[in-house]
Amino acid sequence: MQKEFDQALENLKNIEVVDEQSAARYNEQFKVLIGETMQIVNGTDYDALVKAKVETAEKKYGAKVEFSEDATDAYKKLREVVRFEMFHESLLAGKEFEVCCTESNFAMAMNKIRPEIAKLVPENQKEAVDSIGYSIYSDFTKFLVCSAFDMVADAKIFEMPEFRPLQLNALGKEVRTNVNVVRQQKDKPQKSKVVTDWFLTVMMLPGLLLRHLYAVSLVEMFAVEQKQADCAAHLFNLFQKHKNAFSAGDEYEVLKDFLPPLGIADCFTVRPKVKGKPTGGYVN
Repeated sequence: MQKEFDQALENLKNIEVVDEQSAARYNEQFKVLIGETMQIVNGTDYDALVKAKVETAEKKYGAKVEFSEDATDAYKKLREVVRFEMFHESLLAGKEFEVCCTESNFAMAMNKIRPEIAKLVPENQKEAVDSIGYSIYSDFTKFLVCSAFDMVADAKIFEMPEFRPLQLNALGKEVRTNVNVVRQQKDKPQKSKVVTDWFLTVMMLPGLLLRHLYAVSLVEMFAVEQKQADCAAHLFNLFQKHKNAFSAGDEYEVLKDFLPPLGIADCFTVRPKVKGKPTGGYVN
């Protein structure tokens, strides 16, 4: 079945949809690819394959893989194993980095989001503004770092053919989940539209990666403003510059590249880690 999956994927990627005839060919190969994907996913013990990767990684690096609470299925666990490998490769190469929030970073972030938050609370409750600002700033920091690192991990997983059916299935579910989140947020009042726009832009990235790797496009379903779509496409193009020649620590370079287009280069600090010094909000 893996051979049939690979052939269907190759066929799909070689079809350029320009008319009804090519669209029909695309749809036919898409159905074949999805059919092969589901057969392989349903008939493969991916938990066992991931467990084997964990054992290999732990033996290689002499450290234990600690899964987060978010690692609820085989693909999410696989991502975290690959990120574990990325982290230890960075250590071996002497390229340990940190992502932190300095006082200056937070001040710059609050300059961008305080005006919106201040409208939600009484003028005599300034501390509430800062508290809300820190909460949503912190949430986005974690989301952005994880998104950038997961993209690198996903690119590395694609180079493992045995995991491609699992990846196609998992990325498809993730993109559809992100689409639903984006749609729901459109109809809800936001504490900060600025931060919401940051989130929505980054949420499009798995969709762009899915289209690139598997020629399956769900990006149009996001239906975001053109400026967000353009920004997400720009972020993905920056990622692409690193994709074909990753070296240890390049996941941090991808993250740094993402900051200026989002307009937040002064809101985060990505730097070589100085051992023994507190980082003020280290996120790995």
